[in-house]
Amino acid sequence: MGSKKLPQNINNLLMEIGEKSIIFQLYVRTRNSGWNVYYNLCEVGCDIVLLNPASGKQIKIEAKTRQRLYTTSTKAHFNFQVTQNEYNNIDFLIAYWFDQNAYFIVPKERLRKTTSNGNNIYYIKAGLKKDGSFGFDLENFKDNWKAILNKLS
Repeated sequence: MGSKKLPQNINNLLMEIGEKSIIFQLYVRTRNSGWNVYYNLCEVGCDIVLLNPASGKQIKIEAKTRQRLYTTSTKAHFNFQVTQNEYNNIDFLIAYWFDQNAYFIVPKERLRKTTSNGNNIYYIKAGLKKDGSFGFDLENFKDNWKAILNKLS
């Protein structure tokens, strides 16, 4: 059985919820740091930009949201993935697993590389173990906000 896709409007809503919640999480953690959090409107290949106006430094983030509440897939796992263009232009992937309300902060160097239809893609595999804990490498990246905060100095 293949995976049934969500209607586009619901898929877009989940994407927006993920991006906006990541922006809020970053704001809460950086509000007194001298850095500002922006939804990206002009940089290529990322969704969110952290900017230090005093130094001009930027941290670029790609946000990906996934859910397993509504799916016909029988697979036990799935991927959070970025394209080659996104990979070239980001510092971090923040993966938001909607139904687990969990954030995974992954430095781009920790993403795995593969190809799909002749194109490079970079990914982190997601899944739950039988005991309900996060499988694969996810546990290493859960709530790893410190990885970004360490780059602010």
